[in-house]
Amino acid sequence: MNHKMLVPALSVGLLLLSACSSYKGKENKKTEEEATAAKVMPLTMEGVTTITATWPEASKAAVNAMNAKYGMPVSASEDMIVWSNTAPFKRTIVYKEEITHLFPMEHKDILLQVVDYRVPLDKIAALARFDGSLIVDRTKGELATRNETEEMNILALNLADKIVKGEMTVESARREYSKSAEAFAAGTTSPMITSLNFTSSGDTSDPDVMMQSQTKEQPAVHKTEEAEEYKKIIEEEN
Repeated sequence: MNHKMLVPALSVGLLLLSACSSYKGKENKKTEEEATAAKVMPLTMEGVTTITATWPEASKAAVNAMNAKYGMPVSASEDMIVWSNTAPFKRTIVYKEEITHLFPMEHKDILLQVVDYRVPLDKIAALARFDGSLIVDRTKGELATRNETEEMNILALNLADKIVKGEMTVESARREYSKSAEAFAAGTTSPMITSLNFTSSGDTSDPDVMMQSQTKEQPAVHKTEEAEEYKKIIEEEN
């Protein structure tokens, strides 16, 4: 090929390559922007329905019940739908995964609801014996319960509160839980099932204390009554 013809041909090729790269860059940027926009778009009922289309029936029923009561959720994924500020609860979550639970009667644990609540250290084990689906987050100061319906979550929290306050033993609370659950299944309700019979006030969190160095004394950043109780428990165990 003539050198005079080769130079213009190379120039045209480079221009075309540059144009293609620029076009692809703009397309990639557009795709990224569209993906970002999709992530921040508000949830719609159609979107929730699409996400939960393949979920188990119990989970879908719980989603519909929470939608009807609290409105649209704040976030959704393939595994869970989340609502916030669902008074009297701090947070409500419906999970796709079904966890089989035989107490107080066989059901699926799919609906988790959270309240601000400080559980004393010496009561945590009692709550675990009462109901394995109660979850204590000592650091955040939260108590959560997981069941198939909101009514059973309310019942579990009310009974847990009575155990913490010393108004019921673990055994009596379990008997009451079973009795009330059977009555609810038969169509009977009670104040223990319809609303929370306690309120939480103030800061329920417990950030614990820093461990003191064996070589250098370091003042604790924050101390709480629960932290002091924790120290006593550890000393007694040792």
